[in-house]
Amino acid sequence: MNLGRDRLAGRVAIVTGAARGIGAGIVATFVQQGAHVIGIDVLETELKETCASLGAHAFPFDITNAEAWQACVQQTRTRFGGVDILVNNAAVSPYAHIAHDTDAAWQRVMDVNLGAVRLGCKASLEALRQSNHARIINVGSAQAIATEGRLGAYTASKGALHAFTRSLAVDLAPDGILVNAIAPGCIHTPLSIVDGVDETTTADFAQWYVGKRKIPLARPGTASEVAAVALFLASDDCSYVTGHTLVADGGLTITF
Repeated sequence: MNLGRDRLAGRVAIVTGAARGIGAGIVATFVQQGAHVIGIDVLETELKETCASLGAHAFPFDITNAEAWQACVQQTRTRFGGVDILVNNAAVSPYAHIAHDTDAAWQRVMDVNLGAVRLGCKASLEALRQSNHARIINVGSAQAIATEGRLGAYTASKGALHAFTRSLAVDLAPDGILVNAIAPGCIHTPLSIVDGVDETTTADFAQWYVGKRKIPLARPGTASEVAAVALFLASDDCSYVTGHTLVADGGLTITF
């Protein structure tokens, strides 16, 4: 097992949702480990700033656009010679009770959190087939395992993503492409802010998740901790794991 640096030396990784949060954490870790990283996000200005600061390459576009996906992969192959790793991290998670959600909002969640993953996989498939280190990593959610209310579209999309990961792993095993997912729990990122409030700083969080250890490790996780999981799945240390969803939640989903 290689526990040092340069575990991804010379490899080419595409990471969606790279402007902030878990995506930016994965970009930072992959760059530190020697990869050429292409960051994708619809937040163009923030993406360019993040990638410039981390030594990655920004490619801003809406991941629900199939033609933009094709252009991104083609330009990546032209510049770097191929694609070895695809990290489907981008997601949206609007809160709404089912009595008040809208068809448009539901469809947008499905398009970004699930449909765009399919588009990215299809666009990258030919390049991944030519790699000796091909990996697809889908970022799901612990919400697909144990959920709260007002997140129907998000939890449905992430549950479907976990299932899609398993099916995709079977489809692509003959091509030597390993496909796995990560299910982060409560991670301190911009998505922690709901209705203008950082949930990890509230009295309820301190009492229930920390004080009473609903999260056994008694704290939210960090983007870098999820990135470390992604690094394992992207590296040669992951050679006999495929179709798996690795839960990174500090124990949240094993408690009651």
